[in-house]
Amino acid sequence: MIGPGLHQGETMRPPSIVRFDRLYLAAIAIGLVGSILEWPVTTARIASQPETAALGGAASAVAAAMLAVGTLLSLLLWYLAARRAVTVAKWVIVAFTAISVVGLLLSIANGYVLTDAAGIARMVAVVLQVVATVNLFRPDAVAWFAPMGEGNDR
Repeated sequence: MIGPGLHQGETMRPPSIVRFDRLYLAAIAIGLVGSILEWPVTTARIASQPETAALGGAASAVAAAMLAVGTLLSLLLWYLAARRAVTVAKWVIVAFTAISVVGLLLSIANGYVLTDAAGIARMVAVVLQVVATVNLFRPDAVAWFAPMGEGNDR
């Protein structure tokens, strides 16, 4: 260890990026828990739709695969933004966060968000995702994403 919380070869990450780390990973974890809690509702919806009911168990497998791919994509974006300072990842996170907020608001407006544990988990996950994303625009985080040589010595 070469400093508080640092190991050989690591660079010091700004406090806003550390907060982003924690909040974004918490949003992913809580969102995943919400999806697992909501799984019975999801499979019931799949079974009730004529388009997907014809697929049988394959439709549920596709839904599970989509959940896994979404989670892996979120983790990849987290890694690229928080560990590699990839600006494109930051903007993809912003876009996905905006889509999540709009989706949640539309779901609430149309009465699709349940106020059970799964629905509350989804709302909490979106709020955490928004707060995490805001941290990507704090001054110390802006410097983190700046190209090397422009006030960035990582």
